[in-house]
Amino acid sequence: MDPNLQQIVSKLCLAVETVMNPVVCQSDRLAAHQICEDFKDNSPYCVQVGISISSKEYSPVIRHFGLQLLEHCIKFRWINLSLDEKQYLKQNSLQLLDTGTKYLLEEELHVKDAISRIVVELMKREWPQNWQSLMTDLHNISQHGETQTELVLMVFHRLVEDVVAFQNVPNQRRREILQSLTAQISQLFHFFLTLLETHAAQFKLLVAEGKERDSLALNRVSQSVLMTLTGFVDWVNMSHIVENNGRLLQLLCLLLDDSSLQLHAAECLLLVVSRKGKLEDRKPILILFSEGAMSTILTAAIAAEKASLDEYYYLFLKRLCQVLTEIGKQLVALWGTDPEVGVPPNFSTYLEALLAFTVHKSQMLGSFTQTLWALFLRHEHISKDETLVSFIPRVVTAATQSLLKVGYPSQNNYPSCAYSKLDFDSDEEFNMFFPRYRAEVADTVRLATLLQPKLTFSIAYDWLKTQLQKPLDVGEVGVEKGICNLSSPSFLEWDALGVFLESVMLRLMASTNDKPDTTEGIELLQRVLVYQTQDPLILSCLLSCISALFPLLLYTPETIPVVLDKIFGAVIFNLPGQTKGTRSRAVKNVRQHACSIVVKICKQYPALIFPAFDSLYSHIKLISNDPEQLSQMEKTILVEAIMLISNQFNDFEKQSAFIKEILSPVHELWTSKEFTQAFLAPDIFMSYVGLDQAAVEPSSADTCGINRSHISYCIHTMLGVLKRSKWPDDLQACQRGGFVIGTSNVTGSPILRNPATSHILALLNNLIMLLKTQNGLWLPDYLRLRHPDFEKAYDLLEVDKLAILGKNGIPPPCIDNTDSTTCKQPLARVKSFLGMIHDNSYHILGNAGQCLGYEFYSASNIITFLQDSVFSYQEFIPDYRLRPVIHILFKKITQ
Repeated sequence: MDPNLQQIVSKLCLAVETVMNPVVCQSDRLAAHQICEDFKDNSPYCVQVGISISSKEYSPVIRHFGLQLLEHCIKFRWINLSLDEKQYLKQNSLQLLDTGTKYLLEEELHVKDAISRIVVELMKREWPQNWQSLMTDLHNISQHGETQTELVLMVFHRLVEDVVAFQNVPNQRRREILQSLTAQISQLFHFFLTLLETHAAQFKLLVAEGKERDSLALNRVSQSVLMTLTGFVDWVNMSHIVENNGRLLQLLCLLLDDSSLQLHAAECLLLVVSRKGKLEDRKPILILFSEGAMSTILTAAIAAEKASLDEYYYLFLKRLCQVLTEIGKQLVALWGTDPEVGVPPNFSTYLEALLAFTVHKSQMLGSFTQTLWALFLRHEHISKDETLVSFIPRVVTAATQSLLKVGYPSQNNYPSCAYSKLDFDSDEEFNMFFPRYRAEVADTVRLATLLQPKLTFSIAYDWLKTQLQKPLDVGEVGVEKGICNLSSPSFLEWDALGVFLESVMLRLMASTNDKPDTTEGIELLQRVLVYQTQDPLILSCLLSCISALFPLLLYTPETIPVVLDKIFGAVIFNLPGQTKGTRSRAVKNVRQHACSIVVKICKQYPALIFPAFDSLYSHIKLISNDPEQLSQMEKTILVEAIMLISNQFNDFEKQSAFIKEILSPVHELWTSKEFTQAFLAPDIFMSYVGLDQAAVEPSSADTCGINRSHISYCIHTMLGVLKRSKWPDDLQACQRGGFVIGTSNVTGSPILRNPATSHILALLNNLIMLLKTQNGLWLPDYLRLRHPDFEKAYDLLEVDKLAILGKNGIPPPCIDNTDSTTCKQPLARVKSFLGMIHDNSYHILGNAGQCLGYEFYSASNIITFLQDSVFSYQEFIPDYRLRPVIHILFKKITQ
């Protein structure tokens, strides 16, 4: 070597070692790094030095830097290189593949990876036009031993990744390379399969002979072949995958029994069976339903199941489950569209395997199968197949266990917990997964109900009947208080039962098949109604069951008073010793749940409930007048319910008079001098709601909290009335009831009026003032008036943050707060209040345009209206406060 070049090499090696030395000072490291970068970018000896220090006599760190020099020259200095330098690079890159590394079990992976990158970068620039001998050269090099074979395979794998997967090659070059690859696919696949067959067979032989070191090298090459194949099998023509009687598929299935290769084989097989495209191209995949393939897959699954708590075997089991489900999806696509595709061979064996994964203790495995069961049950032809039909009872029975919300990774109380530890990093992650999984299971139950309503109802009937007779099991944690928590066995059963029953009843009446006798359902409803419990969690689940059984009320209208009594008993439910201010979270939840169910029954069966309107309204007024009974939220929910029933009057005057009565306390508050004054300016509003004052605890001592409560009550009630008040659906009923006020000059269609219009319009002036005042809160002069305790009161709510982040966002902490009686802190209360009135104000405006229709637009100058309120002080308002303007207001008024 030239002495000057040797001196450069020595200086460069010293610089690289300095950069990588953890004990040198920062200034020395930066100086050494600068030397390396300057040489890489500017030195005319970059190629020669790179080749020189890439030799095996240097340390891996130096060698890797030498390879980086070569890659840098190819990627960024290629056009400046001479033809001789380019040829020199190509020759030496092949030499590096052939003799440039140590034995494959000894060589560093990053060195091998760097060598493959160099060859691929050269291929992307020179092959095939200027390097026609490359394929022959690579084939010859691969014959020199396992070390060379592995490097050649790494080259092909990286080339396909760059060209097909990442597409980081200019389009013209990409097309040329792909065209050349496609032209040689047959030879390449023959090369890959020959390598896989010979090395896998030799590996087994050497293992049997106890030659561990030699067998490891063969195993490494086999793994490399499989990894390389993953880059090809999802895009090459299907004929190459199934040629020679499906030789590749046979090999992949056989390797599923090899513990060292099975995961790679399963991942490769998964790519094959997941292929999309023309149906005729996917048809050969159904060869995997053959006896040999199916028995091999089952044998591998059984063997992996025995060690499935080992992370490697569990991952293999997941891939195998995905392979099975993807095969099924191919069957769904082909069965019925291709006249040659019908019931596949070994379909029963296949469904047994699928069911085994469905009932597996791992909920992730169960989740993989649920989508496929749903596809089968929806399919016009598969759903009628006798084999599949015979599996429906077992699938539905399995669903009763799958719906249990168990398996938190932080716990050890169920077998599924062990698998959750492998799938999820925290309970929060599990909490994000489980609702989707439960929805998938519920969907399967609904589809099964459409096909076999008697079966699913029978299972629901027996389960609910058994549960009603069981003693309450609160679990070890709940023993002290004597009531259930979220992990109590009884609650978990009741919770799952509610979902199952809801899924069955949702489709029971829609099924065209032979349905069960309604007397059984009525009997079940009566059993639920007489069941008594003082446990808030169980009562909430019981309400879910009553709600699910609502369709039966059509056959037993005389039961409606009993149902309403039961629900209203839950509306005013309380635990002994608790007051309105000290109710636990579980009690609050069950009361709001009961109020929501009142809304549901009034919405779904208004004609049935209408005869009980007077008594229902009297009862709601009675409990609303008790200051220690209903919260403001509960009151407004019940107002919505009674509004839904009032629509059955089909009489404009009656409905308008009723709305006037409902809104009377709201009108009194909202148009009062006190409210009008408070909404006039931001500083007055801040004082009225306590933003410029120190936080007060407890909440009962906060007088500004009462003001905030009154504003919230008015806004919620206005919104509830707007959403639920409507004219009749039937045009003739509208005409008889006085809802028609004329006809459109443009379309000639009748113009209808909403009975709530005049009452809501009377409240809009103060709403406009409030909106303008809310916007004014962001003016710098008013921001300074906030008390330090409430500086963060204007920040984005946590629920909105999670909505923006979406499913990939940070999940909320998983806390069982059912027995908690603590209230929100003052800052959280004020922050929630400001967010609520801001969003709901726009909901009122949006719904006013949508529900009130013609009269709203004719009674208000909408442009001036928006300018004076919505668009005031826009330059000061943060973007997240404008989101409701677009997503709530504009979306509704432009529909």
